[in-house]
Amino acid sequence: MVPISLSFGVLLGYLTTAISELREPRKPSNGTTYTLKDIVLGAFSAFFMQSESFLDYQRYLNSREGRDNAQSLFGLEQIPSVEQLRNVLDLISPAPLFDVFERVYQTLLHQGYLSGYQSIGGTLLVALDGTTYHSSRTIHCPCCSTKTSKSGITTYFHQALLPVIVSPHQSSVISLPPAFITPQDGHDKQDCEQSAAKRWLSEYSQLFEKQGITLLGDDLYSCQPMCEVCLEYDYHFIFVCLPESHRVLYDWVEFQTTKGGVTTLTQRKQTKQGYEQWQYRYLNDVPLRAEDPSLSVNWCEITVTRESDGRQLYHNSWITHHHLTDESVVEVALAGRARWKTENENHNVLKTRGYHLEHNFGHGQQGLASTLLTLNLLAFLFHTVLDLVDERYQRLRQQVGTRKGFFRDMLALTKYTWFESWEALIEFMLDEDSPKPRKTRKARKARTNTS
Repeated sequence: MVPISLSFGVLLGYLTTAISELREPRKPSNGTTYTLKDIVLGAFSAFFMQSESFLDYQRYLNSREGRDNAQSLFGLEQIPSVEQLRNVLDLISPAPLFDVFERVYQTLLHQGYLSGYQSIGGTLLVALDGTTYHSSRTIHCPCCSTKTSKSGITTYFHQALLPVIVSPHQSSVISLPPAFITPQDGHDKQDCEQSAAKRWLSEYSQLFEKQGITLLGDDLYSCQPMCEVCLEYDYHFIFVCLPESHRVLYDWVEFQTTKGGVTTLTQRKQTKQGYEQWQYRYLNDVPLRAEDPSLSVNWCEITVTRESDGRQLYHNSWITHHHLTDESVVEVALAGRARWKTENENHNVLKTRGYHLEHNFGHGQQGLASTLLTLNLLAFLFHTVLDLVDERYQRLRQQVGTRKGFFRDMLALTKYTWFESWEALIEFMLDEDSPKPRKTRKARKARTNTS
């Protein structure tokens, strides 16, 4: 049953339910101090509060006397040591946690929160793009991919495909389950982004049965095997298509141009910097490759020039499964340009805006790196959802300003003050007429020392 409304409590409930599905990797023992729930939530809460390290975060938690915020905010019974946390998380697979991404997506869809993300033909735009989240010449595990330089130096790295829902009209992106690019059983070749994407498209095709999806990807995706997989599972696509990697396709476009078969549409747009000319060119039913059988795709390009001096400001081209007309080509180009959000609003935010994606929270020898990344992505997703559905959270984020400032204030408050719930913390930060949290002796002492 779909919850009446999303809230921090509902989101945390999704996570704790998924944690209960994780396989306990430790043998039954009376010496087991920390539950698996405490260990997973211990890592997640550090990411959610945007702490720079597990140790720093635990210093905040351990500074409390009596009751602590780890219990009241996140439901931890005991705070595991950093060593215990890493050792146990290394032994689990994060796959059961992917269910949280699915439940959040389904709830947002059913409650209408994704209507503002719908694009061409009522579809949602899902951008596919891989990123590196660990790279080292010394730290490695059997799950690492490798590359060797000409000088013989080997670099070990972890990569993941991080699909996100994007929209040209929305500033935030919504994370979907990741796909890890890692050595696959029974395969001699290294795993790659394309293979991970194909697995992901197959795995989650049923998730999107009730909502059409248009996939966005760079030139890596605009090849026949990938496009065939998209069509097999009923996905639409808009993929960047560069001339240097699609000579046959562009030869056909050039031939049709001479025959008058390529349609041109020009729009004049006014900006703060002056007028611009937006020229669209498009052609339906273009062969994707020379070899038979060749998939027939639709091609379009956009060129934006400054009217005053003719300087080119932007150019790109795509192939798509959407039929192109004077109306739809504008929508397709707008959707295709939204792919940049996977870099700016996803990868860049995760790496530079407090989530510390590339920071080595722990590497391990089995599942630690992938599990930590999954929990970090869930923290990012929860923040995005709260900003989308929680009016008080929205107001508070606007009041504080920067993301870093928001969580810096939150960490400082939870160091000196105990809050009985997430709602109490938000109300206190909003400074509204609400019950104020009880101060501990240490908090009162700290206030006395600073006055």
